[in-house]
Amino acid sequence: MDTKDLVERIDRIESHLAIQQLAFRYARAIDSRNIAEISSLFSSQTNFGEDGMGHAGARTFYERVLADFYRSFHQISGHVIEFTGSDVAKGTVYCRAEHEVGPNWILNVMVYFDRYVRMEGTWYFAGRRARYLYVGDALQQPSSVDFNCWPGREHAFKVELPQSDPTWSAFWTGREEVRDALTSHP
Repeated sequence: MDTKDLVERIDRIESHLAIQQLAFRYARAIDSRNIAEISSLFSSQTNFGEDGMGHAGARTFYERVLADFYRSFHQISGHVIEFTGSDVAKGTVYCRAEHEVGPNWILNVMVYFDRYVRMEGTWYFAGRRARYLYVGDALQQPSSVDFNCWPGREHAFKVELPQSDPTWSAFWTGREEVRDALTSHP
């Protein structure tokens, strides 16, 4: 192996680890309400819509959003990263998040669809979009209730069950009897 290949492989490994740390640091910053840390994770070019751009936009956005619930716990898993260039990547990461809202413990199961960019040697989120798989009270079984049950905030979530993936439908085609047996509830 030549030196150039080794340098590129090490850079890819270090980049992969740095990008994974973004998701972990994000979860920890959200749960500890560390607005400075949250805003530092986004690139200066990240668009937060009406809240602005970059670090200032992140700060405004998260100060508003985090005031909607008292406590939260974000658990990160299943991070998949695809490099689309030496300084850009995209990825998905699963998250189970619990939120205390008055007497309710709201459970969110979601997948983040992320874009990452490296600027001056540091990796940042270039964009982050959540796809909600389940939103409801942690004490209820998802199969027995609507998949979008955050009291008073149902309008805030577009729940997209795994069934919305084309591979889901293709997998169950021809297996309807098995699917029906698995989903029937007494």
